[in-house]
Amino acid sequence: MADRWLKCNCLLASAAALWLAALSPIPNVARGISYGLALVSSVQLVQDSKRLMIQDARRAALAVMNLELEQVEIALSAQNQEQALYEIYGAAPTQTYPPEVHQELIDSLNHLVQEPSADHPVEASTSTSEKKAFYLAVKSLLEVKGETYVIEQVLKLGGRRWEEGKQRLQQILDEGLRNEW
Repeated sequence: MADRWLKCNCLLASAAALWLAALSPIPNVARGISYGLALVSSVQLVQDSKRLMIQDARRAALAVMNLELEQVEIALSAQNQEQALYEIYGAAPTQTYPPEVHQELIDSLNHLVQEPSADHPVEASTSTSEKKAFYLAVKSLLEVKGETYVIEQVLKLGGRRWEEGKQRLQQILDEGLRNEW
């Protein structure tokens, strides 16, 4: 790209120099040659300038298209994240939880998010309503995110403690079924 600009500048300089040379007091043959070469340089300059303008227009169009694609990608990402939050919190328009279950689900998920230092948030909760809320939150997360997410992110028992995490998850699910939550 830079070499084309350099070429255009050289053609412009040579056309101007040849035109000025033709205006100087030189023999008519030299004057004719100078005018001819100035004309050839000018024609070549116009052709190269057209190519540069087309390239600049294409580059500008591609830049605008890339910017628009980035904006669309950001909008889609934000929409996907918003949809995931709706699903996690059970507030998606397609899900119909009773208001008390919906509120318990939101409270338990807020509790999980706000206390990341707790290795076992279930062991810290002793009341039945907290266990029920945790069970409902885990059940919703299982539907939306899957078993791996619950074991690694909620129970914090991933990696070498995977089997322990699977057993703990099964205990939570069994307790929920036993209590018919």
